[in-house]
Amino acid sequence: MKRNLIYICLFIFASTKIVFAQVENESTKHPILTSKFQLGVGLFIPSQSLKFSIDAVSNNQEIDFGKTFDFNNSAGRPQVSFDWRFAKKWKVSAEYFNANYSEKAELEEDIEIGNGDYTFESGSNVKIGYKINLYRIYVGRIISSGLKHELGGGLGIHLLDMGPFIEGNIKVNGTDNEFKRASTSLTAPLPNIALWYYYAPTEKWAFTARLDWFGLSVNEYSGFLWDFGPSVRYQIIKNLGVALDYRYFNVNANVNKDLWNGSVDISFKGPTITLIGNL
Repeated sequence: MKRNLIYICLFIFASTKIVFAQVENESTKHPILTSKFQLGVGLFIPSQSLKFSIDAVSNNQEIDFGKTFDFNNSAGRPQVSFDWRFAKKWKVSAEYFNANYSEKAELEEDIEIGNGDYTFESGSNVKIGYKINLYRIYVGRIISSGLKHELGGGLGIHLLDMGPFIEGNIKVNGTDNEFKRASTSLTAPLPNIALWYYYAPTEKWAFTARLDWFGLSVNEYSGFLWDFGPSVRYQIIKNLGVALDYRYFNVNANVNKDLWNGSVDISFKGPTITLIGNL
């Protein structure tokens, strides 16, 4: 009987040590590996390159916004992200990025609208710009995880709401005529493969990398998409961290639709600083 009591005490002691060890291990993990919810609000400061080839605007004449209209300048863009670990091995992530811009310019060459209905002649003073709203969402599964790392992959979609515009007084035979505006808009869903990797050597520091890729033909759309970047994250306090990352985003697509029959080549690259709240 006495021996049995000793065995029971040893079993309870050993079980307690295991439980406390597991709790301790969980508590020493970086929040990026354990948090159920993460919300990030950041500022993306990219250099950019934009080219549109659009029948609806220029009779399939390519407009290089960066070269022709000096749109390569860097300006801060808002970026919002959200992660939800809804199961032990599963999570859903969402992100929003905005890159609307416009600028006044004097045309150095003619831009023909439609099927020659009218032309913005060289020398016309116009306002030209674009809108790009990017919505990214994916569902991912953890492939491998440990005390200091996590590897995962999933399927997602980049939803691009984009389109250029040009407006101003058209010139006919060198003289101003009437005010005209030409614009087009398109919402393009681009499915993609998503991969991510987290390495957190301490409770405060974490290093991450992510990759989204698309290279298929889907209905009226064809082309490729790359969206990737490394990041370093520091946990300031229990529920608040800060991240600095470098992002490269590029989409090159051909569109075969009545509204927009042409192509688009857009790239953004640069640093992002983000405040991240976690629970």
